Amino acid sequence: MRISALALAVMLGAVAAYAQTAPAPPSPTAAYDRAISNTWKNLHTKVLDMAKDFPEDKLGWKPHPDSRTMAQEFRHVTIGLEMTTAVMKGEKFDFTATEKSADAKPNRRASIVADMEAALAASLAWIDANGPKPNLIGWIDHQGEHYGKMVDGYRVNGLVPPVSRPKK
Repeated sequence: MRISALALAVMLGAVAAYAQTAPAPPSPTAAYDRAISNTWKNLHTKVLDMAKDFPEDKLGWKPHPDSRTMAQEFRHVTIGLEMTTAVMKGEKFDFTATEKSADAKPNRRASIVADMEAALAASLAWIDANGPKPNLIGWIDHQGEHYGKMVDGYRVNGLVPPVSRPKK
């Protein structure tokens, strides 16, 4: 009987030691936050790739007289990045003034790309340091609509968006 009691004590001690050293399962909240952050980053990386790639001579193209030009679409996404970052930080953001300021900028790829790179870097840095806010889900949807419009801009102009090209 002593051997059985001793074996039981050793087994319980081993189980307790393992339980203390076993890694905790990942938090569902952490996985959720990672999914939001990754979707935000991937969506805007695709838009940035398009801004770097779209022909400069077609940046003034728009599908309808009442629509935004491709340059305005890229700038609108950039303003969205700036606005969501400000909102996550708890700062005020004047969308109308920012849009007017963007309309005054030259419709050149270099300017569009530089502004978008800066806005994306600021957004991702804040999210990496603080985690995403739930309102990013709605903004992912909104920015995704603009991404879709830009894909249409590629297709209507006889171009293939970067993400749809064969991988080299």
